Amino acid sequence: MLSPLSRWIDMQTGILRARFKYLETSTGAVTNDQVQHSEQIKGRVKLDAPGAYAVTFGLSTGDTFVRSWNNTAIGTPNGYTSNLFLKQLFGSAAPVTGLEIQAGGLGIVRGENSEITSYDNDGYLVGERVSVKRPRTFHVDELSVTLGYLGDSKTVSLWPRIHRFGEINYYQVLAAKRFGSHVASSADITTVAGATTARNAFTLNVPELAELHGPSTVRFEQYARFNDPAYGYSISAERVLATRFTLTGGLADIDKNYGGLNADRFDVGRRWFTIDTIAIGHELSVQFFYHHSLSNAYVLRNRQGFETVLIYNLLKDLRNSRVL
Repeated sequence: MLSPLSRWIDMQTGILRARFKYLETSTGAVTNDQVQHSEQIKGRVKLDAPGAYAVTFGLSTGDTFVRSWNNTAIGTPNGYTSNLFLKQLFGSAAPVTGLEIQAGGLGIVRGENSEITSYDNDGYLVGERVSVKRPRTFHVDELSVTLGYLGDSKTVSLWPRIHRFGEINYYQVLAAKRFGSHVASSADITTVAGATTARNAFTLNVPELAELHGPSTVRFEQYARFNDPAYGYSISAERVLATRFTLTGGLADIDKNYGGLNADRFDVGRRWFTIDTIAIGHELSVQFFYHHSLSNAYVLRNRQGFETVLIYNLLKDLRNSRVL
């Protein structure tokens, strides 16, 4: 039975996380050796029963564009932080089928590109977006256009950034298309403060390969910047074992002038990485992440790093328990 609140509120995310993070620079200095915590909440307030008109909000820990973690008092650097910021707040309208208009503090659309070659999953902007899902008209599954202001990377809360509404330094056109049930692809052109970058990616899902002891999912993503020309990519493969174990490995190469707004786990440089996740039960999982740089000709803030992350999907657990 649905909760009476479901008429008005559609909760989308409720994640609690804790991690141990170890990070070492290319000079051998250890900059992180610490336990951290993260909380993320996202939902919609529906203005009508179907939810065609709504206000979406997103709250998260973390004090910068690329960060959703707070420090605990355990480990280095020293200093405990306990904040929860409103990072997203936007109104949306879907007046007709296949069309949605959004305005306010928005997240970033990445398509099949991940935060490695695009912007960090915790990133944000202030602006407007129009998304069209009419494949018969445009021959793609989704076409979106975003105009807004991307910046203030250390002003994480929306309220001090809201005055940017109406300023435009960010333009993005993105198209996404699926080919059958196995291939998902996307491509976009993004201009930020005069710098233009083209990105594209595809994800190949072939569960049958797992039966041949191969990966069930392969993702290739890349970007090319035209101002201050540069190129970068990431390729990764994923395999699920016995339903509870997900093993991922890959190689990424991000140019040194990328800008520091992609995934803070990766930042810049050439490196291999592995992400292994174990589903424990009751929406609890543990993740192990390791990366190590390869033949970089410049100093890196993260030559190698290791994380152990405990993840609790509170929202999904409440839904499974029929509390929500």
